[in-house]
Amino acid sequence: MNLTENLEAITKFLFIEEDIDNLKKSDLLIILCNNNLKGITNKFEELYKNGKIDDNTTVVVSGNRGPLDDFEGKECDAVFNILVNERGYNPKMFVLEGNATNTRENLLYGKNMVGDLNKYNNILVMGASFALRRIKMCSSKLDYPLEKVQFVGMGDFEERGCEKDKWWINDEARIRVFQEIERIGKYLVKGDLDIK
Repeated sequence: MNLTENLEAITKFLFIEEDIDNLKKSDLLIILCNNNLKGITNKFEELYKNGKIDDNTTVVVSGNRGPLDDFEGKECDAVFNILVNERGYNPKMFVLEGNATNTRENLLYGKNMVGDLNKYNNILVMGASFALRRIKMCSSKLDYPLEKVQFVGMGDFEERGCEKDKWWINDEARIRVFQEIERIGKYLVKGDLDIK
């Protein structure tokens, strides 16, 4: 399938991640976990190596969708294990939130873990690239100070092809992106998103 005007409009609407060079150094990073552990941990390392976060950054790792294919336990535990035990990052940076089972809960429980978000200078929220529009709309509904928040997407290392420059090429990626549009509608109907 070729990129059409309509597919390009979907891309511009959903994929709102900031270019890493344009990100401000942040003192809070909230990671919305999913089963893309390689994407999460690689993006974390990229942010760290580029000076966008450091050992003084509070990192909330939120996610509990249950066991995944290659580990037992919660997503947040798996991310922590990879970053701390395998890659040697400072464990004091991390706050684990292991109750969230969806995006709204990731953002709500993550916010509750750190208290008043206004005490932070800059906040990074990391999630799936194709879900960042919904994440931003949900953040607004939950009173995140959007003037301080930057959104960064993780690459799709699970080889589904759900990336900004090629999602329309294969069936699995197209289906996942179209499901995201449907999910935005469902969240809006439930009242979980802000359309500001």
